[in-house]
Parts: sequence; C-alpha cells; structure tokens
Amino acid sequence: MTEKEAIEALFDYRKNPYTIEASVCTFAEVYEMWSKKKFPTVSKIAQAGYSAAFKKSATLHNMKMRDIRSKEYEGIMMNIEGGHQVQVKLKTLWGQMNKYAMEHDIIQKDYSEFVSTRDKAPETKRTAIAKEDIQKLWEAIDNGNDTAEIAMIYIYTGLRATELLEVTKDKINLDERIMIAGKKTEAGRDRIVPIHRAILPFIEKRMEGESEMLITGKRSGRVIYKTFADRWEALMEQLGMSYTIHYTRHTFATLLREAGVEEDVRKLLIGHKSSDITDRYTHHSQETLVNAIDKLDGR
Repeated sequence: MTEKEAIEALFDYRKNPYTIEASVCTFAEVYEMWSKKKFPTVSKIAQAGYSAAFKKSATLHNMKMRDIRSKEYEGIMMNIEGGHQVQVKLKTLWGQMNKYAMEHDIIQKDYSEFVSTRDKAPETKRTAIAKEDIQKLWEAIDNGNDTAEIAMIYIYTGLRATELLEVTKDKINLDERIMIAGKKTEAGRDRIVPIHRAILPFIEKRMEGESEMLITGKRSGRVIYKTFADRWEALMEQLGMSYTIHYTRHTFATLLREAGVEEDVRKLLIGHKSSDITDRYTHHSQETLVNAIDKLDGR
C-alpha cells in the first residue's frame, strides 16, 4: 500500500469508525452499529424497548461477539428480573443483533437462537381486565397519560383494535353521544356505538384539531395498528400489566353483562348478530343503546 492509499484508508476509517477488524467487535460496538441502522425505522417506544434490553445485557457489552455462546445468553435469561415480555425483548434484541453481525461477517453463527425464555408465555384465554387494574388506568389518566385515555375508550365502546383507529370525526355525534364504527362482520359493520359519559371528555378532546381521524399520531395523521400496539405495550409495562388490546373488548362485554343489559342489546353493542333485533337502526333503537351504555358504572 502506498502512503497515499494508507492516508486515504485512515480518512475512510475516521469517517466510518465501525469498519474495524470484525474479529474484535464487541457486543456494545455491534449494538451501536445495528441501532444506527434500526432505530430510524421504528417508533420511539420500540427504541426504548431495545435500549432497555441492551442495558439488561450488560455482562455482554465488552465481550467480543465471536466469543459469546449460548451459555452467556442463557445466564442472563435465567437471572433477569422481569416476566415473559421482558425475556422476549431480550431474545428479540439478541436475534436481530446476531443477524446483523452475521450479515457483516462478524460472526458465523447465532447462538442466541438456542436460548429459550425462562417463563412460559401467559395464556391467551380471553378474560376481563381486573377492576383494580381499570382503576390504575384511571390514575394514569389523572397523570396525563394519553394512551390510558384511549384504553378507556376501548373499554367503554368494545371496539376492536383497528376499528377505533379507523374512526373518523364525521362519524361522531357528540350531542346524541353516538359514533358509527365497526367493520369485520356484517352485523358489526358501520354499527351505532353509544358513547358513555365517562369517556365523553376524551372523545371531545380528540374532536379538536384539523385531522379527520379521531385517534391520531404525533403528526396528527392516521395511526396504524403496529404503532399503537407499541404505545399499548409501553403503557402495560409502565403499569405492570400484561393485557393485550383485545382484553378491552372482553371487558366491555363483561361490564354489560354485570350491569344487567339484555343479551340482544349486548349483541348489538358488541357487534354480534342477533336474530331478534333488526340491524336497521331506528331512533328508538339508538336511544335504547345509549340508555344501555349508561347502565355501566363510570369512574
């Protein structure tokens, strides 16, 4: 190599300091390279999740990637504080980092794939959110948590995750306390959804602004499910819960049943087919639905 080539190589290295000898790359260095590529493509909440998993992998930070084996990953997994979700985040981070390292010839094999989470995944049996946890959501709302407000809208409307995210403001009548929402099934499509007084302030607040959507993102645009799911997961982690968004729909059904709402009216509110009540809503049936939703306790 000539002197000129050596100088050019040095300048290239200084501009891109991560072109170091692959064999000496540490876990922390690979994380820095990987995150610079990954983070611009994911939400801030997802970034925070990866950062937390990286911190929990502290014993690996100064190890060379080529020297890390299954036992090192398993040692962290077996001793980490946190439930199944925390363990899944660790495994996800390791897998993505190892994939990146393999693509750049830093390692030849992903040893993290041989490591299992310590705890089993929680059962997906449908159940209602516990009343004490609903109270935690109200407390989070008092502390200004916007996602907790949306969670409460889900709980008091029974809308599916994507159904609420697709509601436009022109489908909402605040005076009559109703919105038109729903899709998925014929019985549930474009149905009348009464607005409980407990969530009316949250709806009113979201009616302000220029966006056509009721639920918006940081730039006041439509929120896709994946983005909101990140927000939901962050809320659950903050409050120490492990419910999925679908729990809110089952909670709604449980609240209706406990309030003594008739089965046929419950079916209309949830968007299930009823053989006894026509799906052509009259003013009387709309009033019936609003009266039914008011049977639910507020805060």
